[in-house]
Amino acid sequence: MKYRYPNVAELLAFASSAKHLNFSRAARELSLTPSAVSRQISGLEALLGVQLFVRDGRNLVLTRSGSLYLGRVAGPLHEIGNATLELMSTAGQDDLLTIASVPTFTTKWLIPRLPDFLASTPGVTISFGRHLAHGDPFPMDLDAAIRYGDGSWEGVVCDYIDGHTFVLVCAPEYQQRYPMRRLQDAARAPRLLHGQAERVWGQWASFYDVQDMQVLAGPRFEQYSVLIQAAQAGLGLALIPAFLVRDNLAAGSLVEPLSAPIDVEQGHYLCYFPERIETRPGLKRFREWMLSQV
Repeated sequence: MKYRYPNVAELLAFASSAKHLNFSRAARELSLTPSAVSRQISGLEALLGVQLFVRDGRNLVLTRSGSLYLGRVAGPLHEIGNATLELMSTAGQDDLLTIASVPTFTTKWLIPRLPDFLASTPGVTISFGRHLAHGDPFPMDLDAAIRYGDGSWEGVVCDYIDGHTFVLVCAPEYQQRYPMRRLQDAARAPRLLHGQAERVWGQWASFYDVQDMQVLAGPRFEQYSVLIQAAQAGLGLALIPAFLVRDNLAAGSLVEPLSAPIDVEQGHYLCYFPERIETRPGLKRFREWMLSQV
């Protein structure tokens, strides 16, 4: 079977025309003539067998097919542009590592330590890509990812970094409104949940024999950074990985109303394709450095 693909010039003409809804403005952006842009669009429509625009004088209106197609090709075109700029900006450098990292880990753990790694490994440049959501597959163009979960993702090796130990935290004002003198008091207090760690409250209640707790009750948050902000605002009691709130506890914006930590299976892991460790010296050094920081 012979596959047919549009060329990049046609796709760029389409994306620019869809942005401006005008061939003349698209032509100025692409340094072409309006007739050249129009020919590119006509060629693309002929290849696809659908109409992408309705021509209304000098202006354009995307058809339903055009809108759907734009939604599929705009992202890949943006990624191609980013990849090209990255390669051009790092020409002559020894190694470029593309890393994805969950946001809170990036700001709380990785960024403060990163100058030490970069100073010790001249020639290595790190580029941060979009973090991988819970069910996302591991992209082939990604060197490594810091992910949150149980450390079991298909096709990659996962090294534990931190996050197994959770601690009970709240805002000082919250502690005044809901004083906790014993663990059972947590059963009646407003609580906050992380979307990927909903079972932690149930494990905590079982471990400390806290009765009559509705373990899934409370607002859910998909990022620990937002959950931490919610706890600091006094919205509820939270169970959060200890390493993510050390600074908050030291600053006094969060407190531990009761000393009741718990260790769970979930945590933050460095994930990578095993075959790349020996072929990518920069990745190997990055892994060794990460593990040395734990």
